Amino acid sequence: MELYLKDNWGKIGISISGGADSALLAYLICSNTGADIHFTNQIRLWKTRPWQEHVADNVIDWFKSRFKNNFYLHRNLIPSELEWGNKGPTIMDEYGKLKSGNQIILRSHNEYIAHKYKLNALYGGINKNPDIEIDGALDDRNQGHIPPHFVHKGIDICHPFVYTKKDWIVKQYYENNIEDLLNLTRSCEGEFEGIDYTTYTPGQYIPLCNNCFWCKERAWAIEQSK
Repeated sequence: MELYLKDNWGKIGISISGGADSALLAYLICSNTGADIHFTNQIRLWKTRPWQEHVADNVIDWFKSRFKNNFYLHRNLIPSELEWGNKGPTIMDEYGKLKSGNQIILRSHNEYIAHKYKLNALYGGINKNPDIEIDGALDDRNQGHIPPHFVHKGIDICHPFVYTKKDWIVKQYYENNIEDLLNLTRSCEGEFEGIDYTTYTPGQYIPLCNNCFWCKERAWAIEQSK
């Protein structure tokens, strides 16, 4: 795994979701540079999973309390109707690829932030599927779907984890003694009867569904990393 981090970069964008992959990526970057960090975050499924925004906030606050970098947050909303789960990859993006609405919005928002704030690089924590078959795995997380580093519109685009599976990612939390950060992250994409935007209170306990791909991948990674 290579970060592709350059010493002369002064402004770095990191797409952070509140999950373990992007949080570890941010940790590795902040541990190796004093550059300004511009976090981009997408509010998704705000009516049915309102806690996701606050999980991301807690992860970002962890970095602010431990690193001396200047941190900036650029947040965007993705309408639920445009999510992969509702529509699938049915929209042709400007580069001629079929994508879901949330993928297009995320990429477009990051490009806009990179342009507006003159960022040197944009980072994403996309990783590779596990060695075992798990229902719900996305084909576009298999090796070779995206280069780990390329230059687009004058910006370095870095996805250091595209050849890396989640077991290695989780192991880094234990080896770097940052299990507290791992415990702040959330992978589960389950939704729960009786908990939505009308009833949820920030900070309240939200269970895990233990049934979605993301829960199973995380459980596999934790077991493998022991």
